[in-house]
Amino acid sequence: MTSTADIRSATSPFITCGMYAFTDDLRVAWQAFFDLFSDVIDDTLDSTIRFDTDSRTLSDDHLFIGHTCGYPLMKSLQDKLRPFCVPVFDAPGCHGIYNASLFITSVNSDIQSLRDGYQRVAAFNGQDSNSGMNVFRHAVAPLAQEKGKGQAFFSGLIESGSHRQSLVEVGEGRAEVAAIDCVSFALIADAWPALAAQVRAIGNSEKTCGLPFVMPDSRLKMIDPRRLTIQLNEALNLLPDQHRQCLRLVEFVDVELSQYQSILDLEQQAIEMSFANLI
Repeated sequence: MTSTADIRSATSPFITCGMYAFTDDLRVAWQAFFDLFSDVIDDTLDSTIRFDTDSRTLSDDHLFIGHTCGYPLMKSLQDKLRPFCVPVFDAPGCHGIYNASLFITSVNSDIQSLRDGYQRVAAFNGQDSNSGMNVFRHAVAPLAQEKGKGQAFFSGLIESGSHRQSLVEVGEGRAEVAAIDCVSFALIADAWPALAAQVRAIGNSEKTCGLPFVMPDSRLKMIDPRRLTIQLNEALNLLPDQHRQCLRLVEFVDVELSQYQSILDLEQQAIEMSFANLI
């Protein structure tokens, strides 16, 4: 028998926020934050936050707010979704709304820079990641060009599936370099300090606009996105310190789609240097 709660869950607008929610503590903190946000906007939302980053979830007609990486936004989602604000985090490598990735190697490695990664094994979290693949590719492209067109820079690649697993691959010696989103690295270090201590930074990527909060274009046309950002900040100001510190959240800032164009520019620059693929 279908309950009233099940019907409401199937038809009510929902929020999905899975990009920085990879521990129980982070998920609890995000849920607490969005509970407060629902109270602030005084609207009927599905009370259970989804911690999902799948494009099918982000394309659901009932999506209210989603959180995604700027690379898939620009490559495959911008026909349906629009960014309206970006969460700002307190983490090394964050510069307001702009974030860099950390290039890492093992603490025991002889690698001192990305140039030393030539003919080594690299790890990356996924093909659709800006912070783990796109900015990594852009940084390696001129180094690969020095070696000659058609020359593979890395001897091998490991597609790890997550930033945390990329850290594991480097820390345990199966890979020798990786690019890790700076917010993810800080949150991983908070939760698994021994894992973070197995690696060290050897540089930073170009900065790009942080991971945006997005909304279906059709829904965004019916509301004031700047008002929504204000309401997110109102909810954040009500969030208990323990949750705010767990999330490392500072504030929410308005953004527009054009601020993510640099992600595609970095991709194009790598392609023009004959380095369309990370290897």
